[in-house]
Amino acid sequence: MNKLSLEEKYTLKKEGEFYVTEILDTKFGFRKWTWGEKNSLTSECSHIDQISGTVSFDTPHFNEQLFMKTVYKFVDEKFVPFTIEEIRNADGQFAERLFRITQKLNLITNLETQNL
Repeated sequence: MNKLSLEEKYTLKKEGEFYVTEILDTKFGFRKWTWGEKNSLTSECSHIDQISGTVSFDTPHFNEQLFMKTVYKFVDEKFVPFTIEEIRNADGQFAERLFRITQKLNLITNLETQNL
């Protein structure tokens, strides 16, 4: 029985435009997004209430789009993106592991912010 430990560490190897690793004998590619992609998605997920002026952020949409734009599966000798349905129907623990890897590759953490 295959088990996925959330304590596992992965080494990413650069292959073309992807950072590649294997999880449970399956190859995955992670792509760094561009500054423009990040800003476009941040803008798309930010909403200002016109009356109160408060800002809200659609975190679930942001997470799904980050996943779709940066996490790829290796199928038929090439990397292909996940569909939104695949992401939403994926095993939660497994999807979270893939998401944590792409977060570390693409987003600055609170600790890193404190150390600037």
